[in-house]
Amino acid sequence: MLEENNLTYEEYVEMVASVDWKCPSERLLRKSLAHSLTVKYVVSNQVVGMARMITDQGYFAFLADVVVKPEYQNQGIGKLMVNNLLKRLKDTLEDDEEAMVQLLAAQGKSPFYEKFGFKIKDTIDAGMYMWMKK
Repeated sequence: MLEENNLTYEEYVEMVASVDWKCPSERLLRKSLAHSLTVKYVVSNQVVGMARMITDQGYFAFLADVVVKPEYQNQGIGKLMVNNLLKRLKDTLEDDEEAMVQLLAAQGKSPFYEKFGFKIKDTIDAGMYMWMKK
């Protein structure tokens, strides 16, 4: 079952641990979750998938943190969650308006996102990121 906008800090930590991703500090993560659109997929009261979208409430959004626990992958859960977030963004648009959605796909995951209409940008060298530390 999909649940919107109630992903907790503890659930996020469990999900990223399941795929060996780096987890931000509790303070920063709680702040991020409070300012994101989230969706989670729950099976028998256990979160097995999550996704997050960051938006400027205008024309730009960033699809982030799409995670499905390994034992639940390839069952359509990721597709349901991404479709949910994209629909929620689309519902904010008026006729003839467009929003840009960007993402950084994990290694080998581009084909998953291409099914939604995402394209690899040929106008940039590569998606890039940096972890900044004080």
